[in-house]
Amino acid sequence: MPPGQLPVLGALPAAHPLLALSPYVGGAALVAALLWAARSHRRLRAARAALAHRTRVEIVPTTRFDPSPGEVVRFGHHLARAHWAAGCVPARGAAVRLRYSADGGQMRCLLQGPAEAAAVLQMPGYAGVDIRCARPGQAIQPVRFTTSPKETR
Repeated sequence: MPPGQLPVLGALPAAHPLLALSPYVGGAALVAALLWAARSHRRLRAARAALAHRTRVEIVPTTRFDPSPGEVVRFGHHLARAHWAAGCVPARGAAVRLRYSADGGQMRCLLQGPAEAAAVLQMPGYAGVDIRCARPGQAIQPVRFTTSPKETR
């Protein structure tokens, strides 16, 4: 073998067509990485927006509050629906937080979740509780359809 010449390996002739395509493979990998980065950035912004606009609901037990184990399980399923009600909010922003405290012997439970799932969070999960919105003006208002006198028959 002359000096300065490398030995030809058996894999080099098979790798030669791949070496010719390497700029295209590298370009495709770069495009895929940019798409992944853009999608990750969009999901991060959506999660931050969902975390910035969360709704709070207070659950206040009444004197007849005595949940059975079945009610507790139903309430857990009820809270799990908040993630689905949030729509396309990323899982990090669609999480529901429960906070329990006692003020003057009265138990308080605060539910905090995405604003898109406010209707699900404001539905009572237990039989003997009252639901209050922690922020004024967040209560769900009923829809009223007005009809003209000519249309009512």
